[in-house]
Amino acid sequence: MALQDEVRTGPWKELVSRLPGILGAAFTVDGETIREVHILSDQSRSPKQIVRDVQSAMMAGFQVELDHRVVSVAQVPGELAVTRDRLICDRLEVSTGRERVEVRVHLRCREHRSAGEASCEPASAGRLRAIVQATTAAIDRLLAPGHAFSVEEVRTTALGDRQVILAGLRLQTCGRSEPLLGACYVGSDPDLSAVLATLDGVNRRFSALPRALRENCSSLPL
Repeated sequence: MALQDEVRTGPWKELVSRLPGILGAAFTVDGETIREVHILSDQSRSPKQIVRDVQSAMMAGFQVELDHRVVSVAQVPGELAVTRDRLICDRLEVSTGRERVEVRVHLRCREHRSAGEASCEPASAGRLRAIVQATTAAIDRLLAPGHAFSVEEVRTTALGDRQVILAGLRLQTCGRSEPLLGACYVGSDPDLSAVLATLDGVNRRFSALPRALRENCSSLPL
C-alpha cells in the first residue's frame, strides 16, 4: 500500500479497532474507493453485528459509506484471542453554562465501567484539557491505590493536511513516574478525539498494571 494510503486509512483503523470485540482491521483502497475491509475479531459478537458496527463507525466518524459486501470478518476462538485489556469510551457528556463547562466521560473495560468529571471556564482554551482530565479521572477510579494518571499537556497540531490532538500524560505507579503520549486525528467531533487521544496513550500500559485494578472495577457506579 502506498504511503499516502497508509496515512489516509490510519484513522479508519484506529477508530474501527476500538469497537467491541475487534482485535485488528485492515483496509485495501484503490484511489478513493475502498475495495476491501478485513476484520479480525473475537467471538463475543456475531459477524453481522460487527459489520454493522464498522459501517456505523465509518459513517459517523468519517462520513464514509461502506457496502457490507466489502467487509469480511475472521473470528478467533476465545482461548486464542488477544486478552489485552483496553479502555473504551462509552459516552462523552459536555454541558456548557454561563460560568462553567462541565465534562463527564464514561469508560468501559470489559464488563467494568467508570466515569470521571472535570470543568473549565466557557471561554477558556482549556476545553480539550478538561476532557482529557475527565478521562484520566475515570481511569484513576479503576486503579489500585498508588497508581494514577495526570495530565501534563494537551495540544492540537498539524500533521500534513490533518489536525492531530496530542495528549501528554504521566503515570504514577507506587512512587515511580512514567511519561506517556497519546495521539488521535481530529475527526468530526474534536471533543471525542481528545478522549481517544488519551486512551491511545493509556491503553499501551493499562493491561500491564496490577490485576487489582480490574478486581475493583465492578463495584463502581455508572
